[in-house]
Amino acid sequence: MLRDDRQVALNQVIEAALSAAHAHEQGAALLEDDPERAAALRARAEQRSHSATVLGEHLRRLGDLPKEPDADLEAARDLLARVRVAFSEDKGEQVLQQARDVEAHLAETVRSALGQDLPPDTRAALQDLLAAVESETLG
Repeated sequence: MLRDDRQVALNQVIEAALSAAHAHEQGAALLEDDPERAAALRARAEQRSHSATVLGEHLRRLGDLPKEPDADLEAARDLLARVRVAFSEDKGEQVLQQARDVEAHLAETVRSALGQDLPPDTRAALQDLLAAVESETLG
């Protein structure tokens, strides 16, 4: 099945949101000794997962299905994150920087998707996600 540009862009946002959720969950697991930061990351993971679910419904209305995250890529990213944290002088700051990086990537994919000709409700959902990403700070 051929996807149009709108579907591709929305799928990329969903993938980025799921990747962010996964990264935040992994970060929370690495920060078990810092319950406050771990809880904040888990809450962020839940928000990103919810956004991916909502946007998945919008994608279905555009005639496509969300792609499944690449399990091998996620495993490689997890390993890299753990190595970075293990060699970091400040484990908490390293985890938060990784979280900031995935949030920045998510914002970038949302901005790109907003350049497409999308239905008003899909555009509103993307704008809400972008506003949340840009307004929330980590650390």
